[in-house]
Amino acid sequence: MAYTAEKFLEKIKPLVIADMKSTGILASLTAAQAFIESGIGNSKLTETANNLFGIKGSYNGNSVTMKTTEYYNGVKKTVYAAFRAYPSWIESIADHSGLFNRLARYSNLRGLTNYKLACEYVHADGYATAPDYANTLMGKINTYRLYEWDGEALGKIIPIQTVPALPTLRKGDRNDYVLHWQKYLNAVGFFCGNEDGIFGENTEIAVKDLQVSKGIKADGIIGKATWNSIGIAA
Repeated sequence: MAYTAEKFLEKIKPLVIADMKSTGILASLTAAQAFIESGIGNSKLTETANNLFGIKGSYNGNSVTMKTTEYYNGVKKTVYAAFRAYPSWIESIADHSGLFNRLARYSNLRGLTNYKLACEYVHADGYATAPDYANTLMGKINTYRLYEWDGEALGKIIPIQTVPALPTLRKGDRNDYVLHWQKYLNAVGFFCGNEDGIFGENTEIAVKDLQVSKGIKADGIIGKATWNSIGIAA
């Protein structure tokens, strides 16, 4: 069947709410990603393999090969890849949340209740290569009031949220923002060593290397330009 947006959301709502109660991953984020990645359930990958999120590889030995679009250094390219094939949407959603709870680079999503931060983080963590991915996710969540689903899972009202002002980070700082950056830097190959939330010399060197790769001032300070360079508006 061909899904409308409303029919797609009607089907996926109880699945993502149940998943959030089990895994702690926001229902709004899961639903918005599925909405986008699956073309509201109408993509060939979803129709063929119940794969809502474009997760590559195999599931219990099952996979399908599909054409997909990737961005390399901002350049859009078409490639072929193996994608996981699932028995149903339930397994696809569970595997998606399992990925976030298993891989260290997604640890900033666990137990998060601010859906706008979740959208920013999942993009910064490297889930998707599209430069406007975080804003696209937030647009779907706001348009369809998916944040209300988070409230249903938590048993309370979740209002429209804002992203708190992002701080400037430099050597000597100690906080969760530094920890998130350390996880991101290690995940994308600019190795900074320990993920301890302490902005030390190795983190500063890794930040400079990232800044050089992005063509911005390599001062080792995470300010507005550096946040923006990884797709997070500061």
